[in-house]
Amino acid sequence: MVNFVHPRKDPVRVRRSAAARGVRWRSAEERREAKRKIAAIRRENEARRLEAIRVDTTVLRSPKAIVGMLAVLVLVGLALVTAADRPAPAKADQTPAMQARARRSVTTVAEALTLFRVHTGGWPSQRLGLFALAKDYRIPGWKGPYINWAYLDPWENAYVYRMPRTPFEAPEVFSCGPDGKPDTNDDIRAAPEDFQCAEGTWRRTETESEPAAEAEP
Repeated sequence: MVNFVHPRKDPVRVRRSAAARGVRWRSAEERREAKRKIAAIRRENEARRLEAIRVDTTVLRSPKAIVGMLAVLVLVGLALVTAADRPAPAKADQTPAMQARARRSVTTVAEALTLFRVHTGGWPSQRLGLFALAKDYRIPGWKGPYINWAYLDPWENAYVYRMPRTPFEAPEVFSCGPDGKPDTNDDIRAAPEDFQCAEGTWRRTETESEPAAEAEP
């Protein structure tokens, strides 16, 4: 037969041990001495760490090391001087391509001027110049714009337009070329045969007069 023992309902009391007696606490002087020892140990560890990573400068102060560093500096200086004196690679000459582009442009302008003359009966005035081909200044018969590109040649200079002295001549249209100066040997001019268009001819008979193409901008 098994007997079951019911747990006690009253709380279990734990017997506490008596407080330790006879423990001697450190005095203020002992605590200060302990702190001094700990600080000394830390200083010693820090000195060892710095000594481990410190570079031995006596090697750098040796004559051999100084001569070696001077030799390296001289070699670097010679390399820089050689690189500076070396000529830059020559760029491809783009003058022929730019001249061809300017030639196409003056041919286009000459054709546009011819069309302007066929529609209006005269050339643009010197005051309006090539702007009369791109903007309507209320000139009778104007059906433009005849051109819509900038008025600068490949060298960033304006195309030159000069009215003819008589109604029976073509105007002058040219690019100043690479030198940027008009009336020089490198000018790229529109030829007389460039002044033609599909709608007619610009030529006038001697009995016809040149109408004025002046208008306020």
